[in-house]
Amino acid sequence: MHHSGLFVEPACEHNHCPDKMGCSSPKPGERTQPCAFQGSQSVLMPILDTAHLVHGTASCLQNGWGMLKAQSPGASLSKLVFSMGMTEENITLGSEKKLLQVIGQIIRRHHPPCVFVYATCSTVFAMENLNAVCEEAEKTWGIPVIAVGNPGLSGGPNIGNRYAGEALFKKVIGTADVEVQECTPFEINLIGGYPFAQEMKEIEGLLSEAGIRVMTRIAGDCSFDELRTSHLAKVNMLVGGRSMLNLARHMRDTFDIPFCEGSFCGSNEIRFSLRQLAYYFQNAELDDRLQRYMRKEEARLRKEISLTCKPLKGKKVMLFTEGAESWLYISALHELGLRITAIGTHSNAREDVSRIKERIKEDTLILTEIDEKSMLKLYESRQADLMIVSGRSAYVPLKEKIPFLDIDEDRRKTYSGYAGLRRMAEDLMDILEQPVWQTVCRRPPWEV
Repeated sequence: MHHSGLFVEPACEHNHCPDKMGCSSPKPGERTQPCAFQGSQSVLMPILDTAHLVHGTASCLQNGWGMLKAQSPGASLSKLVFSMGMTEENITLGSEKKLLQVIGQIIRRHHPPCVFVYATCSTVFAMENLNAVCEEAEKTWGIPVIAVGNPGLSGGPNIGNRYAGEALFKKVIGTADVEVQECTPFEINLIGGYPFAQEMKEIEGLLSEAGIRVMTRIAGDCSFDELRTSHLAKVNMLVGGRSMLNLARHMRDTFDIPFCEGSFCGSNEIRFSLRQLAYYFQNAELDDRLQRYMRKEEARLRKEISLTCKPLKGKKVMLFTEGAESWLYISALHELGLRITAIGTHSNAREDVSRIKERIKEDTLILTEIDEKSMLKLYESRQADLMIVSGRSAYVPLKEKIPFLDIDEDRRKTYSGYAGLRRMAEDLMDILEQPVWQTVCRRPPWEV
């Protein structure tokens, strides 16, 4: 069930470092939250017309339901995530026959084009052959039934993303029965992760205005047929992280689709990303269109920032984040005139730390694996005005009555694109101008 090769990605330059080969695997007894199972779900659940069956206990389904519910409005089959509801008896005596019956029931009632069956820790404990059951169901019903081998004990969400990428490449991408399909000259695939599922639509709209068509949003809202034809795209772009670098590498080696990495948080990041795409397309007409589009949007953005964002200039901000959020918004904050005094991170890969160093200025302090008390002391010593947090760090400034902005993926707003930078500026100004921070810090009347 576990594939140790997924911990070492040949296309990642950090794997060639002498002191570290590949991503770290979980240590015995280590508690990983979220787990690989949730990482796979975050990639595959946005496929709106497919069925998703969790081969595990009811708690596995419930644990990820609030985080992984489909973000697309309207009805979609992916919002109905099914569970085997395994009991101790099923784990002890086996549940392969029951699994085959449940798959058949889902297909008869909902008629999906594909069924994804997720392995969990219970699958490993029961020592069941999930692949064999799915192959039998596929022969019986004549539709793809894909086993995703991602037990939670195998690692964190990044490894789960890679399991999902392997399943998509082997069973879905390039399987469409089409010989010739009309394609525009400039078509790309966006490959992201759960934190960018909501950002994908904003990014797609920006690229559409610039003259580039998004063919498929992998790990974003899409249909099963779109994924099957995604091998016809001209370029793949990894958005905001490398958790699915293995999929981009497979598509490059098999379908000759080059890939690049991009970010759309801040005008400097947008310019760099669009220039990368222009390099791969090698088209003078597209180059001119992209240059005109960027000049127009950047001129309008600079004018708005100079008029409305003056209160932000010179304000000191501290980042206490994890994952890609540690570096994604650094360029945007600099563009708005804020000074980043320190960045505290935990659960970050080597690539995240290297990207932080590429974007910060000399006076910014970087601390990895920092605890809450040390971060609060640093906040006071550096006289910061605001804290930006994500993940489990969100409650730290709330308890300490510190002005903060939560940039976690569960937020409703997106900060990608030119419009996203404006929304970030509005949110930061709104937080700093809130009178509640002065009110909660006052001493009570009986202590005056």
